[in-house]
Amino acid sequence: MPGVVRFGVSLPPDVAREFDEVTSKLGYKNRSKAILDAIKSFLADIKWTAGGSEKVVGSLSFLYDHEVKGLEEYLTDVEHEFRSIITATLHIHVTERLCHKIIAVEGPAEEIKKLALKIMSKKGVEQLKVNVATP
Repeated sequence: MPGVVRFGVSLPPDVAREFDEVTSKLGYKNRSKAILDAIKSFLADIKWTAGGSEKVVGSLSFLYDHEVKGLEEYLTDVEHEFRSIITATLHIHVTERLCHKIIAVEGPAEEIKKLALKIMSKKGVEQLKVNVATP
């Protein structure tokens, strides 16, 4: 089959069994597709953590306390600073104090990492998660 590389993977039996159980529950019909998805996710994570110039797409999702003085203004300023990589934002009211913001991003991994670090280090920001993929 052109365009496909076949290779073997050796796993401990318990890991192979758990992998098969989880992928079956997720609806995978075969190991190849599940392994391909796992490898793509692994590669995207490595590119993200390395913070290089490789282009990634994804989102930053975080909770924050909107009553922390100056936080909303700070977040707006940061969004303007990184407008070249921010493609969209979504603001969700969770409780009287707590908001959930999702920022869609596309650009160099190092810039997305800078954006995430600027946001997560601020008082009042909680549980920031980064989700990236490589196009």
